This record gives sequence, structure tokens and C-alpha cells, in this order.
Amino acid sequence: MKKLFKYMGLMAVLLFSFYYTEKMSSIVVNNSSLVNEINENSSKYNVNPVSAVIEEEYIIPGLNGYAVNVLKSYNNMRHLDTFNSYYLEFDKVTPNVSLENNKDKIIKYGNVDKKAVSIIVKDNQDIIDYSSDKNIKITRLIDHNTYDINTSYEKINNDYKEYNKVETLLNNSNNNKNICLVSNSIIDICREHKKYLVQESITLNNYNLASIKNNIKSGYIIYINDNVNLTDYKLLLKEIYYRDLKIIFLSNLISEERES
Repeated sequence: MKKLFKYMGLMAVLLFSFYYTEKMSSIVVNNSSLVNEINENSSKYNVNPVSAVIEEEYIIPGLNGYAVNVLKSYNNMRHLDTFNSYYLEFDKVTPNVSLENNKDKIIKYGNVDKKAVSIIVKDNQDIIDYSSDKNIKITRLIDHNTYDINTSYEKINNDYKEYNKVETLLNNSNNNKNICLVSNSIIDICREHKKYLVQESITLNNYNLASIKNNIKSGYIIYINDNVNLTDYKLLLKEIYYRDLKIIFLSNLISEERES
């Protein structure tokens, strides 16, 4: 019994010691002039999140924000004993309304603040080859027959007959972006697998280049039909670049992470 009390007393002393040390450290940090300087400057570097916009069945993804982590930043700078923004550490701040909590909604546009568009191709081989050669970040709809691990484009499962087989291929190669281009044949499968549901903003076909190229805006998801010729595709690219827009993978366009 005496040993038990002895051990209990020792544990109490240790717990009090840890508590006291932590408390004193907290007091020292909170009264540090460096911490005060980090707090005073943090508002210059904090980035507010942007909430997603929901309208009926559609959603435009928001953007995460970032807030200075004072303690981590202090630990990075204390050996310098002076403020240096290079050593700031940040915590991610999610939007109040986020895509992640509304995956039942359909994404028809990415966030316009990204100053970018995405291009989706299915089986137009001329455009796929040209894009690969020019390092254009297209997103391709694939099935079990067109899946190829040795390609640079982004791959989206579009195989409603052998969906699970393609899922396994994408998962095994760490290439599954969990995106689904909605259509009557596949939307139920997409909802079952809790995919990001995406619908194109505009479609380029073999006769409408003139009518759509002047309407392209940041955030657009552009689907290229299989019948589009390479000349029209090049003219579309020229218009996109003229508008000072980037072409990024669909997963990046709809992500709420900010582009670096």
C-alpha cells in the first residue's frame, strides 16, 4: 500500500511538473515581443476563404483560406529573434460552404479566381496526340480499352460497362481523381461512388467554333467532340491564351485548393 501511495505521489509530482512547464512556456511565448510582432503582421498574410456558390442543383467550388499559425511561426523564428515572413507557417481554413460537403451538386464551372480553364477530350486522337506533344494539360475520359498508364494527360473513368475494373486500374496507379462527367448512362454509378459530379460549360464541335470562342471565360470546362478537327482546336487554344487563361487539369480547376 505504501508503495502504491509512493507511486501515486510521484505521478502527481510529474503531472504537476509537466503542467507547470507547459504553463510557464505559454506565458513566456505569449509575452514575447517576437510573438507580438507575428500577431501584428499576420493580417497581411492571412487569406480569407471563399465559399462555394450553390444554385439549385449546381455548385461553383469555393477556395480555401490560410491563417498564420503563430506558435509554429514563432518556433521557426526564435533562433533569429526577429520577424521574417519567410518562416511563417499557415493553417488551412475551409470555406463555410464547401464543395466537400455538397458532392451531390453538379460542378459546371470552376472558380473564376483561378484564371484558368479545363479541356476534356474522349477519343479524338489527333487532339490527344497534339496536346501530349505540346504538354497541354488535357483531361481524358477513358474506358477499359483506352486506359494507358504511360500518358501525361489526366484520366477520368467513363466506362459505364466496366466501371469497377477501371477504378481498380486508376487506384493501383494512384491516378484516380474521383471525378465523373455526368451523363444519363453513368450518373447513378457516380453518385454511388461519391464522385465529384462535373458537367461541361461548353462543347466544341465541328461547326460552332465561331460562336463559342468569344465567350470563353475563366472557370470554363470545355468538352471537345470527337469530330473536331485539329485546326479548330488550335484556334480555340489561341483564343484561350489570348485571354490570358491557363489550361489546367480538371481536378485542379474544381479543387478548392488555391493555385500556387
